[in-house]
Amino acid sequence: MSDKNKNRESGFAGVDDLFDAAPDATLLVAIDGRIERVNAQAEKLFGYTSEELIGEPVELLIPQRFRNSHLKYRQEFADKPRIRTMGKSLDLYAQQKDGTKFPIDVKLSPILIQDRTIVVAAIRDITESQKAARDLMEANEQLRAEKNFSDNLISTQEGIVLVLDSKGRITLANPYFEALVGYKVEQLLGLDWFATFIPEEERQTIQDFFAVVMREGINEGYVNAIVTKNGAQRLIQWHSKTLENSDGKIIGVLNTGYDVTDQEAAALSLREAKAEADRATAIKSRFLAAASHDVRQPLQSISLYLSILSKRLEKTDDLEIVNKMRQSLDSMGEIIDALLDISKLESGYVVAEPVKFALQTILDQIRADNAPYAEEKGLTLRIEPTLLTALSDPALLARIIENLVGNAIRYTETGEVSISCIADGQNVRVEVSDTGVGIPPEALETIFEEYFQLENPVRDRSKGLGLGLAIVRHIARLLEHDLDVRSRPDHGSTFSVTVPLVRAAIETESIAGPAHTHPSRDQKIKVLIVDDDPAIVDATKMLLEVEGFDVQTALDGGEAISQIEGGLRPDIIVSDYRLPGLNGIEVVRHIREISGEDLPTILVTGDTSGKDIEAASLVRCEVLHKP
Repeated sequence: MSDKNKNRESGFAGVDDLFDAAPDATLLVAIDGRIERVNAQAEKLFGYTSEELIGEPVELLIPQRFRNSHLKYRQEFADKPRIRTMGKSLDLYAQQKDGTKFPIDVKLSPILIQDRTIVVAAIRDITESQKAARDLMEANEQLRAEKNFSDNLISTQEGIVLVLDSKGRITLANPYFEALVGYKVEQLLGLDWFATFIPEEERQTIQDFFAVVMREGINEGYVNAIVTKNGAQRLIQWHSKTLENSDGKIIGVLNTGYDVTDQEAAALSLREAKAEADRATAIKSRFLAAASHDVRQPLQSISLYLSILSKRLEKTDDLEIVNKMRQSLDSMGEIIDALLDISKLESGYVVAEPVKFALQTILDQIRADNAPYAEEKGLTLRIEPTLLTALSDPALLARIIENLVGNAIRYTETGEVSISCIADGQNVRVEVSDTGVGIPPEALETIFEEYFQLENPVRDRSKGLGLGLAIVRHIARLLEHDLDVRSRPDHGSTFSVTVPLVRAAIETESIAGPAHTHPSRDQKIKVLIVDDDPAIVDATKMLLEVEGFDVQTALDGGEAISQIEGGLRPDIIVSDYRLPGLNGIEVVRHIREISGEDLPTILVTGDTSGKDIEAASLVRCEVLHKP
């Protein structure tokens, strides 16, 4: 070792222990910038060994782009050496052996050793502290932004923002609430919410509710009244959520609310209007129940008298007048039927009563009712026989098919109208097809609307009111049956209704019933007419007598039963369904019980609801609808 190095080592001997124990990377640097000593922390920080650093200029540890400026700063320090902390006003960077650059703080302390000025440079890597400082700055900025946002949100909220502490005292309120209740914000803070703003009769309930929120943490949609400064009450819908401190302890409740006073008043008015409408509908339903029978009664009488008159007249001109009168009467009857039916369906008066039944039974009746009209127009009414059993209300389903067939006949000039039943999985699709005018695509939806008719711009009443398909749609919805239509203009249309299918055969009562002795050809068939309308009784009696029947009459069920008990044995019973006291079905059952025979019966009704088809439980019974 040279004398110079020996002297240098001997000069450092007094500071060795302190130098090596320093927590920071520490260099001893000569005034000319040469490194004379490094501690272990410096070796670790920069990645050099002490042998690699000693004798090298300190600029070795500085990034290339900062070295020139560092030479300038080092010269200034050499001219006026003093203790200085670098990095407070400057961003300083160091460079490791592998080229990695990192920010540093440097503290320079000049010391005098053997008449030489040596600079002790304590260097600290501030990468983590800078990151922490940036994170803290960003967090503070975020907090300031969030506070500004929340302040703006609360102040501009078009609704109540209200914070209560755990005792129910107001700790925050927004300007909206201030304007609503008439207090300034500074007046609100600290007020007891329950004592100040809750009506006395609701106070305990709301306090209990507040306790529930404090326990369960959240509630939405609760509505209660609050009292404003001037004594007015407003209804508020609340959304409440508890607030917690950093330890998870509940310290209060954040409440947002909306004034629903006007909406509640409107809803009350709507409920009152609906109740009034329901009352009116109930009155309408009771009227319709009576009207459907009473309105049809005079039409039935007129129809019967016209039938009698047509049989008595001989002149062709007179018969033509009678036929025109009958056509007008038929049109009137159809219109009244349609209006009454649509009203009953819309008012909910008609109730579906689904049962299992053979589809062929209603198809046979539809054939009997419509074949004459089809034949009159020169059309073929083709009904494909079926053995399928359906689950539906037979009377209402029959009404759907009847209306579809009637429409098809009305709008078909040549060809045929057909009915077919097609099994489709768990359902049966009843299709009514025609070769008529067809329906344009744009009208396929509107044809089911009330009063809509194709090709009837001048409202020809012989084509009805356009309610037939509307009634079909109402009944299909009531029965929950799908309704469909396919059509090609000038080629015809197919309407279908899909009905639940019963796969297993069902037992049906034999229509034959017990054997009944028919009168001989030289005897008149005895008919018992039971109806409480004298005009109906008189007209029916006259019509049947013209046809050669022996007719007996009764104006109520009691009179009819008395005649049977007195020995009368009719061959056929023709009874109105709606009678004073016992209804027509009950009268027929009494008569059959007394006579011991299932007398053939025709039950006449002006009602169209499915309830009256309870008559189907009577064997050898047909139901006719007025008029």
